[in-house]
Amino acid sequence: MLKGIAAAPGISIGKAFLLDSQEFVIHKKEVSDAELSNEIARFESALIKTRQEIVDIQKKIAEEMGADHAEIFNAHLLVLEDRMLIEEVIVHLKKEKLSVEYIFMNVLKKYMNIFSKIDDEYLKERIVDIGDVGKRVLKNLLGKQFESIEAQEEPVIIVAYNLSPSDTVTLHKKNVMGFITEVGGRTSHTAIIARALEMPAIVGLEDATKKIKNEDLLIVDGSEGAVFINPDKQTLKKYTEQKKKIDEFHKQLLKLRNLPSETLDGRRIELSANIEFPEEIPSLLHYGCDGIGLYRTEYFYLNRTDVPGDEEQFKAYKYAAQKMK
Repeated sequence: MLKGIAAAPGISIGKAFLLDSQEFVIHKKEVSDAELSNEIARFESALIKTRQEIVDIQKKIAEEMGADHAEIFNAHLLVLEDRMLIEEVIVHLKKEKLSVEYIFMNVLKKYMNIFSKIDDEYLKERIVDIGDVGKRVLKNLLGKQFESIEAQEEPVIIVAYNLSPSDTVTLHKKNVMGFITEVGGRTSHTAIIARALEMPAIVGLEDATKKIKNEDLLIVDGSEGAVFINPDKQTLKKYTEQKKKIDEFHKQLLKLRNLPSETLDGRRIELSANIEFPEEIPSLLHYGCDGIGLYRTEYFYLNRTDVPGDEEQFKAYKYAAQKMK
């Protein structure tokens, strides 16, 4: 049993899926003068392919989660289009005559090291963007495929060091029943989304990707921040029964959702819900809320590279008002 930070309540029982847990081992490989043009072409091709992948993810998130979340990926595209980074890779390639993936990996490490030493907290966070983009470019250079959550035939529990913005797409899939990360806190973006999507989650669980293997059977107790790896029969039985009770309790509550919220003497009480994101609205409608009591609009400003404009904010609030009538 491992303990982390309880990020989103509930119990999930299922197999572990380690999300991009592998480290790239790129050996030093020399290339000849005749091979240089091919190495540059491979690099340019990987950049184009990566850009298309990110644009596709951005479109998907805009459709499923709203335009404000899609804006996160503007930072990724800026990294890909950074002329200084691209030219530095080509200069080192011609000078050192080593494989382009080896050169790119070293240039990337240099950039990430520079950002890690900056005092500004916002700029420090760009390391995640650089790392996410770099990983995609390296995979395309090496001809590796991204592990697909969609390819899983049964629901899984995601285990990751951290969930980057492009990983959050997977949280919307029906075959993801919870997640565990090594870093993060209760107020992190991924923890807030997990609570909004009613998905049990544990964050800040040190060395989770080292202690949990792919396809290990896990019990995730998001209320207590506890995860059981390959539990014994007694523990499995206990949590299976506990999960059944919670599911049954929620099922019984759903029968009451369309009844008016009033006291025995007929006094009507407005039942409203607090939200952070527009994508929580379907859940409010599902549970029969009268409206939104508090819209925590500060989240509209987070996880993006710019300040939202008047028109963008107007559209978000208009969407919420129209959906809630």
